[in-house]
Amino acid sequence: MAETQARQHRDKETAARAHAADERGVSPKQAECGTLPDAAQRPHRGADLPRQRAKEKAVTAKTAPHDIRGVTQGQRQLRTAANETVRSVTPQAQMQTCEQKIRFTAQKAADGAGRTAVAARSAIRHFLADLHSLTAVLAVGVGTALGIVIVISLVAFVSGSAYGIFFAADAPNAASVTVREAVETLTAEYRDKLEEISDNVQHDRQDITANDDVYYIRWQDVLAVFSSYVAGSEQGAPVAALTEEQVDKLRKIMWAMNAVDYSTRAETAVIETTDDDGNPTTTEITETVLVIELTHKTPGEMAADYHFTIRQNTYLQLLQDPQYEELWAGLLGGFEQGGGGVMSPDGTRTPTGTLQWPLPVAGTITSQFGHRVDPITGEVSSHTGTDIACAEGTPILAAADGTVTVANGLDSWGGSYGYYIQIDHGGGLETLYAHCSSICVTTGQVQAGEVIGYVGHTGRVTGNHLHLEVRIDGNRADAMQYFTL
Repeated sequence: MAETQARQHRDKETAARAHAADERGVSPKQAECGTLPDAAQRPHRGADLPRQRAKEKAVTAKTAPHDIRGVTQGQRQLRTAANETVRSVTPQAQMQTCEQKIRFTAQKAADGAGRTAVAARSAIRHFLADLHSLTAVLAVGVGTALGIVIVISLVAFVSGSAYGIFFAADAPNAASVTVREAVETLTAEYRDKLEEISDNVQHDRQDITANDDVYYIRWQDVLAVFSSYVAGSEQGAPVAALTEEQVDKLRKIMWAMNAVDYSTRAETAVIETTDDDGNPTTTEITETVLVIELTHKTPGEMAADYHFTIRQNTYLQLLQDPQYEELWAGLLGGFEQGGGGVMSPDGTRTPTGTLQWPLPVAGTITSQFGHRVDPITGEVSSHTGTDIACAEGTPILAAADGTVTVANGLDSWGGSYGYYIQIDHGGGLETLYAHCSSICVTTGQVQAGEVIGYVGHTGRVTGNHLHLEVRIDGNRADAMQYFTL
């Protein structure tokens, strides 16, 4: 684009010189070389030039008319005079001036940046903050036009590197696929695989296990491996938008990092029922439990499998920096800004112990913990949590102080949990909040009542609700034992 604009500008200048030469009766060559009849009237370059330009600047500043369309001819002459003055400065003074500008810009950015350094599609926050400072220096030191060209080149450089994955919200042409589209397609394939197992294997109850206690695709890890692998190779290719060939490569990496297997086992349980007369009784049942087993590979294991080069490993390490966690979630759509606020829980649910109610409303309990009739299959099965129905978008609150260990805003299926959050409260107590429409926290500390997400219906659901799980030393327990009406 820069080359095209420069060429067009040169063509216009050539045409203008030819027209001027034709009117004055001189050759185009004379016009190009500056040997027009009035050339002798122009000031000579020399030691007096700065003073002469300064005088011209003062006269022009007083007489130049204002032009609402932009820069006037007089202002352009003023800018030319300023540029000529800069050229006469010694290299040492120029370096000192540039150094001062860099320090000033960096200090200004450090003092006022905060969380406002969101540029180029809210990507690579800290990297682009530094780029913004550099841009300011370039624009002041080398002129606006050249500064823009350099910025375009820098953004192109970033887009062509492994960081280009953060620029992947839009596809540049019909032959390419955005990263979000690719992720949605592959997530659907992964979900279909899990549901195929569930549909074809006879069972009474289904459970899911994972080697790292995570039930979703860690898309930030998959995309970090993919981007480092593709952009960091000797024949590195941009990853700001994907070709079909690259989508196939991403698919292979995703399945290599998210292997699926299953097994079945028999399990006996005693449930409470009623007899034909309506009297309570107990019944012993034997269930066939289908266990879907997920095995996740780490980026480090993938780097070893793919024999990453030093450059690929460097890219991978940079992309895994925790500072990019929000960017990954924002890129894929499951993260929403606005977390950190604290709300009061519904007062009709009185805590009996450690946990407070995780919603600002009472909601309606639609499924208790334990055995129940599955609303999707119609069969008696074990329910691992408590379902609380309420309106979509209702804030979800942390039930106690703790550390967020899982913040899935990347995989909308999430092993049937959808977008979900898991918090470790210490002492073996954990809570899990599933089927969120979006989440607004990342891994780290939270306090009781803090907004961590919003009620939705992602994953395996029939309507909007919060699925609340409580785990004690890894074993699921009834959340309602912590509350009374």
